[in-house]
Amino acid sequence: MTIKRYIILALSALTMAGCSNDDDASLVQERLPLTFETSLSGSSLVTRAAGSTIEADDKLLCYVRHIADQQADPVQSKLVTIINDAPTEPLYWDDFSESTADGAKDLRTSGHGLQSFYGYCYNGGTPTTALDEATGVLGWTTTADQTTAEALKENDLLWSDAQSMITYHHAKDKHGTLTVPFYHAMSKFTIVVVLDKGFQADDLATTTVTLAGMNLNGTFTAPDSTVTATGTTSVKMYANAASTTEAGKPCRTYEAVAVPLTALTDGKLLATIQSVDGNDYEVVLNSDVLNSWQDGIKNDASISGVNYKLTVTLNKQAISLVATLADWTDVSAETIGEINFTADVKTINKTNNASLKAGDSFSLWRSTDNTDFDTMATTATYDGSKFVNSPVIYWPNGSTNYYFRALAQKTNEKTLEAVTTMEAHQGTDLLWATTAAHTGTEADGTTTHDYAEGDAINPRTGDVPLVFKHVMSNVKVELKTSDDASAVDLTDATVTITNLKNKGTVSLATGVVTAGTTKATIPVEDETIMVPQHITDASRLVITLKDGTTYSVQLNLCEDDTQQVITNWLGGNKYTYTITLTKEAIQFRALIKDWTENTGSGNATLDWD
Repeated sequence: MTIKRYIILALSALTMAGCSNDDDASLVQERLPLTFETSLSGSSLVTRAAGSTIEADDKLLCYVRHIADQQADPVQSKLVTIINDAPTEPLYWDDFSESTADGAKDLRTSGHGLQSFYGYCYNGGTPTTALDEATGVLGWTTTADQTTAEALKENDLLWSDAQSMITYHHAKDKHGTLTVPFYHAMSKFTIVVVLDKGFQADDLATTTVTLAGMNLNGTFTAPDSTVTATGTTSVKMYANAASTTEAGKPCRTYEAVAVPLTALTDGKLLATIQSVDGNDYEVVLNSDVLNSWQDGIKNDASISGVNYKLTVTLNKQAISLVATLADWTDVSAETIGEINFTADVKTINKTNNASLKAGDSFSLWRSTDNTDFDTMATTATYDGSKFVNSPVIYWPNGSTNYYFRALAQKTNEKTLEAVTTMEAHQGTDLLWATTAAHTGTEADGTTTHDYAEGDAINPRTGDVPLVFKHVMSNVKVELKTSDDASAVDLTDATVTITNLKNKGTVSLATGVVTAGTTKATIPVEDETIMVPQHITDASRLVITLKDGTTYSVQLNLCEDDTQQVITNWLGGNKYTYTITLTKEAIQFRALIKDWTENTGSGNATLDWD
């Protein structure tokens, strides 16, 4: 409690002397000055709007009146102004007494005295309805803009209620003092904004906090400390200097005062916090906060003289992801602020793919430019129910939309395994992701937003859906033979394709693989992952049987089901070549020649047994 004493030092004395005999003593009557003792006090958690004491130049109003036999005397009363440590005019106890012949209003009479009926301190402000001196009633309005220390102070009305009568004592050591304790007539709100995950130290530099639904007009009756209120208004709060918490987190305290009886109920929007590194937040009261404030709440409303303090810890909204796999083809309390996104999507019509397993992962890029994905943003790892980002990434504000792209590879052990390079290699089942076509629903459960595949996604508290697609080509060769004597033994037959490009680069923007220049002969075993490419005349599909017999087919002469030759392998497509082999039939050709005629002459001898 801060005590200031205001004492009128000027004295005047009247000496009344008379002698009746030697035993008479002289009787001295002094015209005694009034002594005031004022304080700024209260049993509630109270701080003055600007400073915590009654200052030397504060203008204090005190209505002093004569009390006779416990009844107020309306004749002898006066509104006393105290400023700069003294009343503005000399005042004496007897100024409030009418010493008439019957002595009915003589302060020296038993049962008479002075009372401080009420008091006010305007702090430089002005009542909206002039003070009624006889009743102590005035009107006061909540100032909508309290962004300066001066405005905050001028809005903070102080009052004092009716005090007990002080009896006049003529004895010099019992002069009596009028004690005038001042209290806060208004309610105060203090919001401490603390920055946590995702923010930098100077992100509160331009932040503003605005109270919502504060009472606008109040009628104050100081003698019995009662208030009535009408109307509502928003209040821009005063921002103290930025500082840090004991834990080293950036913070800033915002203050404002308002007419009491402001509704404080579960679900009420208390304040908006704007421009925190581009983000806007809403502070909504909940049962935890209200329970912490319960000593300062009456009938679900604020009361005079209570400072409602709330610590709001802000986190940027962490970006959460879901993935599917496409087949081939603060009285003190604490609360957490939630980012206030425009068209905030809370839920989407997508869920994580059922084939995902704990430990599956992918690399994620994001950019405001669909053609420029420079630095990888995070690695997302599936924990069995959701993806967890390392490092955590946030929506930087409530208005910047992002394109998202991701890369992973599919292995025998994992559905998704993060890769950090855009290189595409023959044999690696590279997966590329973009945002899936989806419908998002806002918190009201009815407002929806439709997004096309690959769209930039607006900031949201819901998930970002990603759909993973194969960017390589899948090639399969099936060998068949006849069921007659021309059948070929396909046991241990091998298949290769010559002159294929075996490396390439995937575009993060489009998911299209561009083949490189190196070539190789690629063995094909069941389904084989190939680099998408144009098939040239030089590429041949070669089948080698166990006995060494070979068959060869020019690859770009093979036709699909529509009799169109396949000259390009495209990403995400699976190509199945069915090759039927038969033995070459043995063919015979007959040539009949005439007898060779030989002619000539000589002797002949016959030999007999």
